[in-house]
Amino acid sequence: MKNFSKIFIATALWLVGFPCFSQTQDSSYVLRPNDEISLDVYGEPDLSSEVKILKTGQASFPLIGSVKIGGLTVAKAAKQIADLYNSDYLVDPKLTLSVKDYATEYVSVIGAVMTPGQISLPISGNLDLAGALATAGGPSQTADSNGILLVRASGGTSSFSLGSIQGGAGKIVLKPGDRVVVNQSKYIGRKVTVLGQVNKPGPVSFPLSGRLDIVNAIALSGGMTEYANPKKISINRKGQILKINFLEVAQRGDRPYLIYPDDVITVSERFF
Repeated sequence: MKNFSKIFIATALWLVGFPCFSQTQDSSYVLRPNDEISLDVYGEPDLSSEVKILKTGQASFPLIGSVKIGGLTVAKAAKQIADLYNSDYLVDPKLTLSVKDYATEYVSVIGAVMTPGQISLPISGNLDLAGALATAGGPSQTADSNGILLVRASGGTSSFSLGSIQGGAGKIVLKPGDRVVVNQSKYIGRKVTVLGQVNKPGPVSFPLSGRLDIVNAIALSGGMTEYANPKKISINRKGQILKINFLEVAQRGDRPYLIYPDDVITVSERFF
């Protein structure tokens, strides 16, 4: 009766009731396509080989041919190969299966980040959404903090804000081929114009955050002159003229009077 196979693999472990001893490999590593593996069969140099796992998860070995080992741990793949040799070709085969070169898989972080490009996934462990964004240097100054997309290689797109990624959404684990796209702020190059009795009349850059109120718009224009009439401010919004009392809206606290791109604000002169 044939003895069960003794399999020598990456770390010390027990298989089929026999103790096995390793060198340095991690027997729990899950084999992936494009991993290059080395098979050494004790006493059978003609059966030893180095092969690359195909995209199908198959690898070809002498005598036993193609074996699907992609998705198996090194330990389980070694046992499967040993069982195949033990079945028809060898008695009690002793073999070592190890990973010679690990496959490199990537995710991409593109758009408005400091260092866009590909990021290699760690061989062991995971890379999450927050980690990928941090590795790319974080969002640039022109990024839309509410326009961060995760495009899955398997299909489907999810949208996140920077705040949500700094929270629970940042723990989402990325998979090979995923893309993180950080959109540019749609307010780049947008302006409002402040005219009349302000210290620096002219165009004012609209904040990339997309939020600007009348108090800050006038402050960015250097504030009102001593001749300004704060009770008479007009806003031309695409041809519609809006009249406001600055003193009243400035005291609204959590209800600021919002300004929109291309608004034209005019501060009237006070007549004595």
